[in-house]
Amino acid sequence: MKKILFVSTSDLNTNNFAGDAIRANNIINYLKKKNYVDVISLTNFKKKIIYEKKGSVYFFKKYNFFIRVFYSLIFLLKLKPLQLGFFYSKDIKEYLKKHNQKYHTIIFHLMRGAQFLPTNYKGKKILEMTDLMSNNYKQTLNNLNLFNPMYYLYFLESFLIKKYESKCLNLFDKIVLVTKKDLINNFFLKKKIKFIKNGIDSAKKVFKHKETNYKIIFIGNINYLPNKLACLDFSKNVLPKLNKLYSNIEFHIIGKLSFLNNLNFIFKKNVKTFGSVAHLQKNLKNAICGISNLKISTGSQIKVLTYASYGLPIISSTQSAKRIEYLKHNKDFLKFAGNEDLIKKISLLKKNKLLSNKLSLNSYNVSNKLNWDNVLKQYENII
Repeated sequence: MKKILFVSTSDLNTNNFAGDAIRANNIINYLKKKNYVDVISLTNFKKKIIYEKKGSVYFFKKYNFFIRVFYSLIFLLKLKPLQLGFFYSKDIKEYLKKHNQKYHTIIFHLMRGAQFLPTNYKGKKILEMTDLMSNNYKQTLNNLNLFNPMYYLYFLESFLIKKYESKCLNLFDKIVLVTKKDLINNFFLKKKIKFIKNGIDSAKKVFKHKETNYKIIFIGNINYLPNKLACLDFSKNVLPKLNKLYSNIEFHIIGKLSFLNNLNFIFKKNVKTFGSVAHLQKNLKNAICGISNLKISTGSQIKVLTYASYGLPIISSTQSAKRIEYLKHNKDFLKFAGNEDLIKKISLLKKNKLLSNKLSLNSYNVSNKLNWDNVLKQYENII
């Protein structure tokens, strides 16, 4: 039995449907089956997560927003990514400095967690990077207007992140990525990369095709910019046109959503936000489909697999479909190019019972083979 420390700066409350938290919790629970795993989480939890079996959970409080911005500026002066400062914690750094030697392996969750790696640590060092952030920022820049102040912030951050990712590749024994779409160009560093895909928990199939179905579902952490932009685009540019054809269709947004971000949707006709929900099943009844209309594709895998696990027919953007490795276009899901095509695909599913049921059953059957235990077996070879 190995003693492992899992360090995360993410909110590990899985009810928020954030893909990074879902993946992190499943890695933790899988490793706990044969190992002693302690967990560090940077959070403001009101309700603490309790993991089964061996190990402790240490919750370190996030700084308030203004202190986090202050640290971001300090890190910027050091030519390090702003997000490292935004997720900095002196408490986590001190804990690792004092206790790192009692762990055989330390897993740092996401690139921003790498900052807490102690210089004197002699054990196995793993970075659960999940996605290359530099790819995410590159795609985000392509979808921001030059007149948007965020464009220049992302431009600066993308440069700093690219530089920091290169540093991480040298510091760690293994780097874990979800998909081979995130390729590493350096031949020698490729040997450090391990590709471990996402899984999904099995669920009850809830989809039933009915002429009265009226919901378009979007699931995810809406505070995550790609998800937010996708929901805004659908609400503004797709739903009004769709409502001219079907006046009763509603757009249901499910997942973590801040008060300020919710203001973008609260007054929009036929748009409903639900935040984090405890029981997803009842929210999906009377749905036509689940959509992944992201123009920035990173982080879309778990969203699509969640739809599949409940048997919802799936419609994906061309960009998002590039990262769907389990499901096949036209057999398990539909792909669209542009908003007009998305409207056509939704109309097709609303009318065509045979097609809807085929996509629903096929994707559901695929999802049942993708349980986390099977997917995460590869972790045993690297810890």
